[in-house]
Amino acid sequence: MGRQVLAEEGILPNLQALAKPDCYEVGLIIGQTSGQRDYVIHLARTPRPANKDETEDTQDERKRPSDHVVIKSFKDLQEHWIAEHAKHVTRMLPGGFSVMGVFTVGPGDVFADSLGLKQLRQVLVRIKKHLSTNHFLFGDGCSVDKLLLHFDSKTHKHTCRLFSADSTTPSSGTSVDWKFQTAPARWHQIECQYELDQFFPVTEGKVAQPIKKSLQEILQTVEESVQASACIIEGQAPDLSDGIEAVDWTGTGHKAKGKKEPLTLSAVLYQPCKLGTGDEEEMQLLPCGASMEVYGTLASRVFVNEKATVGDAVQALKEDIIRSLAARLELHWDSLIEEEQGSPEERVTLHEPPRRVLVPLPHCRVALSDYLFPGEGPSEALVSLQELLDLDMSEDDVQKDLELQADPEDFCPPEVERESSDVASSAPLSKNRGKASSSQQHQQQTNVLLAGLIVAAAVLILSVTAQLTGWFDRT
Repeated sequence: MGRQVLAEEGILPNLQALAKPDCYEVGLIIGQTSGQRDYVIHLARTPRPANKDETEDTQDERKRPSDHVVIKSFKDLQEHWIAEHAKHVTRMLPGGFSVMGVFTVGPGDVFADSLGLKQLRQVLVRIKKHLSTNHFLFGDGCSVDKLLLHFDSKTHKHTCRLFSADSTTPSSGTSVDWKFQTAPARWHQIECQYELDQFFPVTEGKVAQPIKKSLQEILQTVEESVQASACIIEGQAPDLSDGIEAVDWTGTGHKAKGKKEPLTLSAVLYQPCKLGTGDEEEMQLLPCGASMEVYGTLASRVFVNEKATVGDAVQALKEDIIRSLAARLELHWDSLIEEEQGSPEERVTLHEPPRRVLVPLPHCRVALSDYLFPGEGPSEALVSLQELLDLDMSEDDVQKDLELQADPEDFCPPEVERESSDVASSAPLSKNRGKASSSQQHQQQTNVLLAGLIVAAAVLILSVTAQLTGWFDRT
C-alpha cells in the first residue's frame, strides 16, 4: 500500500486563489504523520526575503499578499531562505507536527521539468539538513522523506510525490495519493502543565561563558528529564500501543456507541527521582562561581489524529514541552543586545523570555503557537501569523490567557536591582522583537550570571543568583 495524504478541504480554495498563469508561488506543507498516512492541516507560503536597505518600520508595513515568494523560474529559488522559513514555522507548531515538505503553485507539470525538479529536491534536502541542526525543535518528524505537492494553475489539478531528503541523487520520486477530505479529521487534544523547580550550579570555569551556552546546557538537562518522565493521562497509564480512541478514558468499562467526538484529555508527567547512594566517597565538591534556578510552569497543548496511539500522544506531548521551551529561549537569547560590564553589586538579574499564545486554525481544531515578549499584545502575534504562516486572523482569535505575565517582585528580593526587557517592533522572519540587555562581569572576582523569567501560572522562570567568589576578600 502506497502513502496516502489526507488534507483539510479548507486548504483547496487557498491553493486555487494562488494560481497565476505566468509565475510560481512556493511554501511549506504542515502536518502530522501516522504510519503510511499523513494528515495535512495547513500550507504556509514563504515570505520574500527582506532587502538589506529596508528598515524595521518598512518591513512591518509590507505585509501584503505580494510580499511572499513569487518567481518566474525555479532556478530563482533561494534554498537557504525557504529552509530558514521552515525553522521559524517549526517553532510555532505543537508537538507531533512538522514541516512535511514543499508545495508549489504555477503553470505546467513540475515533475516533467528535470531542472526545476532538481532544484526543488535540493530545497527539500536543505530543509531537512537545516532542521536537523537543532534537535530540540524535533523538526525532522518521524520520516526522512519529504512531500512535494504541485498545483497546476492552468488545469487546477494537483500532483504529489514523495522524495528522500537524505540524498540529492536524481529521482522522479514516489507517487502519493493526496486527497482533500470533505469530512474533517478528528483531532484529539491533550493538555499538560509541566512544572519546573530546579537548581543549576555553575562551575567557576563556566561563569564567563555566553548566556546562550548556559541556557542550552539547561535545555539539554530538561530534555533528558522530560523524555524519561512517565505520562499519566486522565489518571490512567494505558498501553502505549493502544489506539487513543480505543481506550476507555471515562473508566466506565465500555465505549460510547455512535459518532465519536474529539477527545479532550488531561495529562501529567512524573519526572524520575534521582536518588544518591549516600556514599561519601562518591560525593564531589565543585568550586562554583554562580548558580541558575528554574521555576515555573509551562503550558502544553497538543493534538493527535484519529489513528494515533497513546504512545504517539505521549511523544507529541514531550516534544511540545521541549520544543516550546527551546523556541522561547532561542527567541530570548537572539533578542539580547551586546552584554554590558556589570558591577559587583548586581547580585541577581532577571530576564523575561516570551510567553506562549495559541491561535486555532480556521478550518480545523489544531492550534498553532506564537510567543510574545513582555509588553506585546495580540496585534504582534497577528504580524507573525500573516508573515510566517500566511494566516489573516483577528485579535479575538488569539488565545492569550494560556500563560499569564509574571510579576518579577514575586521571584526576586525587593532590595536587588533588576533589569527588565525593552520591547521593539517585529522584524521579518527573525522574530527578534524583544530587546534585553544582559549584565555580566567577566572578571573572576565578580562573577555575575544571567537568568530568564518566563510567566507564572503558565510560565518558565529563569533566575540567576551570582556567587561573588573572592570579591569580598578584595574589598
